Amino acid sequence: METTEVYLLAGLGFDKRIFQNLILENVKVNYLEWLEPAENESLDNYVDRIAEQISPTAAPIVLIGHSFGGIIVQKISRLINPAKVIIISSIKSKSEMPISLKVLKSIPIYNYINKELILKSFPLWARIFGYNSEKGRLLFNQMIGSSSDNYLRWSLDKIANIEFKENIHNLVHIHGTRDKTFSIKKIKDPIIIEDGSHFMVFSKGDEISETLNNEILKIAETY
Repeated sequence: METTEVYLLAGLGFDKRIFQNLILENVKVNYLEWLEPAENESLDNYVDRIAEQISPTAAPIVLIGHSFGGIIVQKISRLINPAKVIIISSIKSKSEMPISLKVLKSIPIYNYINKELILKSFPLWARIFGYNSEKGRLLFNQMIGSSSDNYLRWSLDKIANIEFKENIHNLVHIHGTRDKTFSIKKIKDPIIIEDGSHFMVFSKGDEISETLNNEILKIAETY
């Protein structure tokens, strides 16, 4: 079997730096980059553009997405037929959506959100949402600071209005018990990470790495 190709996509406003504490074994690691959305661009068209970053290969492909990135890789999966899709701190169905997203769909206050507001309010909610280390808080500020207001608003609109049509048989869902963005109480059949926050892909890199490596290793049994 050829070396498994792993593609990772970070969450909303984040980039590949959020994965810096992961150690993935015996795979080729690739990072998908967020693109600047065009005016009135549909989610399907945007997904098509993201998927163009994936090179054709005979090797097994694993898509790994964090948060909003997890939603996007689920949609990419219908285009490329990966060996496995792994989502971290994300959602895979309408029933897993928090009330806050349902409210956003009815009252689109995200039209008034910008990165300056996010960064100014961050100290008020950072620890509640799992940004407990100085390094993690600094990284959050750097990543959000690199995002455009257009991208942030477009992404929030798409999350609030997301439709789940995929039925992915090879999906693995990793979720933390202290995720304040997507409560684990609504998550069906996850691999549970105790005390894992929405930021656990960074803050619990060792544990997440072990889980990912175990899941990727299983691919060899089917190829």
